[in-house]
Amino acid sequence: MLPKQVADDLRQGKHAQAQSYLSATIFFSDIVGFTQLSSSSTPYQVVDLLNKLYTTFDEIIDNYDVYKVETIGDAYMVVSGVPKENGILHAGEIASMALDLVDVCKTFKIPHKPNTLLKIRAGIHSGAVVAGVVGTKMPRYCLFGDTVNMASRMESTSEALKIQCSSSAYQLLEQIGEYVLVCRGNLQVKGKGDMVTYWLEGKKTSATQ
Repeated sequence: MLPKQVADDLRQGKHAQAQSYLSATIFFSDIVGFTQLSSSSTPYQVVDLLNKLYTTFDEIIDNYDVYKVETIGDAYMVVSGVPKENGILHAGEIASMALDLVDVCKTFKIPHKPNTLLKIRAGIHSGAVVAGVVGTKMPRYCLFGDTVNMASRMESTSEALKIQCSSSAYQLLEQIGEYVLVCRGNLQVKGKGDMVTYWLEGKKTSATQ
């Protein structure tokens, strides 16, 4: 899968140049306990689970100005602000999408384990990225830069059914003013040291705005 404009350029024989974006927001999620779940399931059951989950996710993200970068195993990666820039709105698009994805997991049924609650953990980070097409036989639209690594760290240090935000994502969401964010406190982040992070807990109601 490639963004439409990028795919159109390639079809016309144009070279897809890598492009820098000063501000974008990246979302990562994975399934809590996926290794244990996989070990107690057949390969077919794992594929069926991921297919149903990602089909559900894909239907949700269609409602937002975002682009699904890739899925690798149980990891799901989405960006906003790339390849179409949208000011600071990318933070809000990803935040609203993330809340919807976590919310749907609360009622999602694992096909072969209907009594087991599926839990994802999620993280978001905002910053500069470089995007470009890699490969010719099976070209992929990839994101590069420290922002990708930080978004991944926000996910890996998050908790079940929670969305952890970096301070840069928090600052943009505070500017937008529509979200409930709670300081998690200081967190040791691999390769980054001590960082203050935030939980994205929901959207403000008219009474709290």
